[in-house]
Amino acid sequence: MKALENVDRTTLLKDFIEDGLRRRVVHIYKDGKLTASRAAEILQIPLREFLDMLEKEGVPVNWGSEVVKDYMKARYGA
Repeated sequence: MKALENVDRTTLLKDFIEDGLRRRVVHIYKDGKLTASRAAEILQIPLREFLDMLEKEGVPVNWGSEVVKDYMKARYGA
């Protein structure tokens, strides 16, 4: 609790909202209703960061997605 003592209410609320949005976007992605690139766009983060987030949370990535294939080809030449 000591760490929260130094956090102002605005920062705490902002973090809470961002965490909720992140969780919701990941959930919608898992349901197959959102592409990885669109999810990253909604969260305003790079696609690579979203893919890393999925990996850390143990969420399977749809590697068959054309956007992900294009990203991997551009990034790694595969």
